[in-house]
Amino acid sequence: MKKTTQNLGIVSLSFLGASLLFSFSSTKGGEITNSIAVLQDGKGKELFLEKCTKCHNTEFPKSKADRKKMKAPPIMGVMFHVNDGIKAETEEEKKQKVIDFIVDYAHNPSKDKSFCEAHAIERFGVMPSQKGNVTKEELKLIAAYLYEAYPSKDEIPFKH
Repeated sequence: MKKTTQNLGIVSLSFLGASLLFSFSSTKGGEITNSIAVLQDGKGKELFLEKCTKCHNTEFPKSKADRKKMKAPPIMGVMFHVNDGIKAETEEEKKQKVIDFIVDYAHNPSKDKSFCEAHAIERFGVMPSQKGNVTKEELKLIAAYLYEAYPSKDEIPFKH
């Protein structure tokens, strides 16, 4: 029997002063499946700044000297390539696929999975696994934030 998915919408809850947003899809029997990452106001950004910016710049470095100091590609470039490489039928499906990819890649990175261009992998190598540094739950929040924030419409990804 064909599984049907319908959007039940976004439900806002208040819990200990933080707004939580949930997006669910359901199947014919009403069973809730494919829960999209739980978003917490500001938590994804906070975690990203704490856990990811040690290597990933939030802006493209302005000078050649600053570009030489980069430990990893700037996040706007990473997200441009991830968003470009992941295909989906709907915006909701695309967001979920991007979140799933980031969660998996951060813990189990490999050259084969990467959407980075060959020269970026050659320069920076494959990202080291972040197991032990960030949980899957934290990664879901970070990934949801990154999906919404990068690349912003006024940012132009690095071109060479």
